[in-house]
Amino acid sequence: MSLDQIVQTLGLPGVVLGTALEGEGVAFLSGIFAHRGLFHFEAAALAAACGAVITDNVMFAIGRFAGQTRLARKILDHQRVSGLRDMVQRHQTKAILGFRFVYGLKTVAPVLIANSPVSWARFAALDAMAVLVWAHLFVGIGFVVGTAIEQLFGEMKLELHVAIAAGLFLAVAGGTWLILRKRRAGR
Repeated sequence: MSLDQIVQTLGLPGVVLGTALEGEGVAFLSGIFAHRGLFHFEAAALAAACGAVITDNVMFAIGRFAGQTRLARKILDHQRVSGLRDMVQRHQTKAILGFRFVYGLKTVAPVLIANSPVSWARFAALDAMAVLVWAHLFVGIGFVVGTAIEQLFGEMKLELHVAIAAGLFLAVAGGTWLILRKRRAGR
């Protein structure tokens, strides 16, 4: 079974599930698939947004309902987490709108926000706005990278196209991680 067939079989529900489980990588790949004509761009962005909203709300629910257990309180009261928790409580709207764009906060932030006085409805509304921007951004990056790869190398099999794009994505992500790590070590 070729990658084309797998993508066409899983379709947009695969993007929703993949984005719920992983995030940026799947949104990026769905942009490449949109570039190749397997998905409409807007449909890919909305599917990626749906997956991200599901994950964010599941993590919020876990924080809201399991955040009062002894183990959760011990984790939330840890020195490194408590500083982030205090910042989230002081800047709730900014935290909800921005956590998705900060590497390493996608899982933790909804749990921390759930342990603040923010209502679930407010969280869901603000999160949906941020996720729509995030999804369009990453699907758009995938689309642009897919276009650039095709212009540089010509038309190729989807597997090779995805492999080149994934390599570029991992190189940029790894480089960003190293830069951030060096900055933190310098502080």
